[in-house]
Amino acid sequence: MTTLPLADGARMLGIHPKTLHHWLTQAQMPSYPHPSDARLKCLTLHHLQQLANMHARPLQFSALAHASSERQALLPETDPLPISLALEADLIQKLSHLEMQVATLQQHLAGLALELLQERTQHYEQRLQTLEARLGLPPQQDRPISALQSAREQRSQPDTPLNTRRVHPAKGRPRAILPLIEYLANGTYIVICPYQGELALAPDSPAWFAWLETISSLRFLGQQGRWSAYRDKRRAAHGWFAYRRINGHQYVHVLGSPHELTIAHFEQMAATLQSYVTTS
Repeated sequence: MTTLPLADGARMLGIHPKTLHHWLTQAQMPSYPHPSDARLKCLTLHHLQQLANMHARPLQFSALAHASSERQALLPETDPLPISLALEADLIQKLSHLEMQVATLQQHLAGLALELLQERTQHYEQRLQTLEARLGLPPQQDRPISALQSAREQRSQPDTPLNTRRVHPAKGRPRAILPLIEYLANGTYIVICPYQGELALAPDSPAWFAWLETISSLRFLGQQGRWSAYRDKRRAAHGWFAYRRINGHQYVHVLGSPHELTIAHFEQMAATLQSYVTTS
């Protein structure tokens, strides 16, 4: 355990020794006797670093070196602080600086992941509009519906288009970016989170089902078609519902409970909803 006198700790923090005593009392940190002079009180370098972080004060290692030189000049009989102490303190300061840089990089990465997901969503919306224009179909627009409305419609007409036009409470607000599961040309599926970017999740794996338990909505772009989904926690047996708006009609289907959310089931639901494009 590396210790240093309280006076040196106060110099490194740039405060009065009495202030350091007060901080130690507030933080309930103990002091230790000096190994060669019991009259001097010491604290550990770890506790000093904690106090610096708590009070947002940088450690001034130059003050430690100056105090060590003064101690050698005035008290030659007292052993100077070991060189390893200064090296360890310098390493701790560099480590704290690196941690701040890592936190900043993580924030930049989250922002880039969000921009990537927005760009990918816009790109596929443009592709779908171009494809629908070539097929001579009206442009499609997916809009979420309330859980209560979908539950009532599911009981009455689960497989028929909803002819009643209703205004969603979120109309006019910026549409939220949902987690995306997308089929790629190489035959694999990619999972993109709006906040974490691309996730390394294998379909139908334990991590796949665990991740689905943490979200309440998603979008799916598969081989057979596309749809959006939301989870209604009040209906445990049929917790997830898939929906798609086609030619002015909203189609809603029960997607199933969490353990039924396999990639094969997703593609089957995409094919079912895509069939309404040609029949409607």
